[in-house]
Amino acid sequence: METEASRQLVLDYLAAQGSGEGEKMTALLADDVVWRPPLAAGLGQPAGRDAVLQAMAEAGPKFFDLSTIQVEVKWILAEGDKVVIRQAVQAKAANGRDYSNEYVWVYICRDGRIAEIEEHVDSQRFKEIVLADD
Repeated sequence: METEASRQLVLDYLAAQGSGEGEKMTALLADDVVWRPPLAAGLGQPAGRDAVLQAMAEAGPKFFDLSTIQVEVKWILAEGDKVVIRQAVQAKAANGRDYSNEYVWVYICRDGRIAEIEEHVDSQRFKEIVLADD
């Protein structure tokens, strides 16, 4: 895909994700999309649109109070079929702790849809705050 088409595809996906537009998210993901979250999250690497959407839907409330999530996009780089986004995220973890972390997301686009999603985060910080038992 061309750079601007890839950038717009990912921005459309993020907008749909942020506003809870499940049908639009579904339409923007390839049938064989793969999500590679950090190993610390214990989610494996879901493959296939239905499995990815299901895993994301389950992971959100498992780890966070979704009503408290605040995402700030720091920057976006796009080249050809690749889009990289750096974000700062703040939220209340499901265990009640305050959470703040930096994320880097790598998207690979193919044929007008997102084919791969890689999630990079400070896993140690995630474990210490989100996965901590009180």
